[in-house]
Amino acid sequence: MSQGELNCLALSLFLPRASMPESPFRFVVIDDPVQAMDPSKVEGLATTLSRAARHRQVVVLTHDTRLPDAVRFLGLEATIIQVVRRESSEVELRAVDTPAHRHIEDAMAIAQTEGLPAEAMRVVPGFCRMALEAAAAEAATRRMRREGRPFADVEAELQRPTTLMTWLALALFGDATRSGEVNSYLERHHPWAAQPVRECNRGVHGAAWAGDLIGFVRDVEKLTAVICPPAPSDG
Repeated sequence: MSQGELNCLALSLFLPRASMPESPFRFVVIDDPVQAMDPSKVEGLATTLSRAARHRQVVVLTHDTRLPDAVRFLGLEATIIQVVRRESSEVELRAVDTPAHRHIEDAMAIAQTEGLPAEAMRVVPGFCRMALEAAAAEAATRRMRREGRPFADVEAELQRPTTLMTWLALALFGDATRSGEVNSYLERHHPWAAQPVRECNRGVHGAAWAGDLIGFVRDVEKLTAVICPPAPSDG
């Protein structure tokens, strides 16, 4: 058996025993259960842990982002906390939001920095572009999972986009090849969003920035919410 299969077997024996009414413990702690698991097993594990959490507090420790990604894509209720080690071994606990929101936070932190050199301003459109691509990936994944498509098919589809416009086409139309229609769609339905998208592309290719950097980040944040509205379990 592979390591991933052994992990699945161990969990299939452990979770039922830990969840028995006779168990004196009202919590379960699992260390890095997704190691060596393929994507479909990670998704199945997320669902299984969610069921176990109805009757026990379930604490999972992992370095693998696939499990929190699966929890988010499936719309499961969970609290995700990132443990970060700072200077002098200071440990910081930080609630993890969506990847798109994390990129927006990074962009806004730089945009709000006083005395920012012109060269540093070019980093902001890059973060904003990553935010849009992350929102597009999540939106496309949610849609394909609602359609009942296997996880392997979803993973393959997410390998197709190579540019911001193809990511947006996948999210907006379900077809990455329709990237040429994105600008006209935005101009028609969300005219305020067309220029920020163009600035994302211009900025990452080295174009000098001129304008309201903070307003630009806020427009991109607004567009990520349009592309991928928060799931009900996101609060």
